[in-house]
Amino acid sequence: MKILFCKWFAACLCMKPKSSPSPAPRRLYMGRLNTATGERLSNEDENKKISSLETTGNDPGIILMKEIRDLLKIRIQNEEQQRNDDVQEENIKKDWMLAAAVLDRICAFVFVIIFVVGTAIFIALITTHRD
Repeated sequence: MKILFCKWFAACLCMKPKSSPSPAPRRLYMGRLNTATGERLSNEDENKKISSLETTGNDPGIILMKEIRDLLKIRIQNEEQQRNDDVQEENIKKDWMLAAAVLDRICAFVFVIIFVVGTAIFIALITTHRD
């Protein structure tokens, strides 16, 4: 049904879906700037630093930092999943809007044809009717 309305009927009626660039999912955490060298550190560099600290001992601060890092990773994953769901929902919404516009245009054409034909028949009956 989607193919029928969104592809075939839309092409026949010269209708195109509204195209808006969908936002590409972006990563929220790209690393931090190393103040000594001015280079950007990647997530792997941060993970190596924290893992090297983890092997040195069971400091409560290190354990807390690891838990915070894990919570931030989970939050980032959830936000990326939500963003992907929003993009998918927007695409479905666009498809339904196109199908509704196609159906609306088909109904308008049918109404115009019935109205014109009915008016022509009415005028023909009035002009040819003799008492």
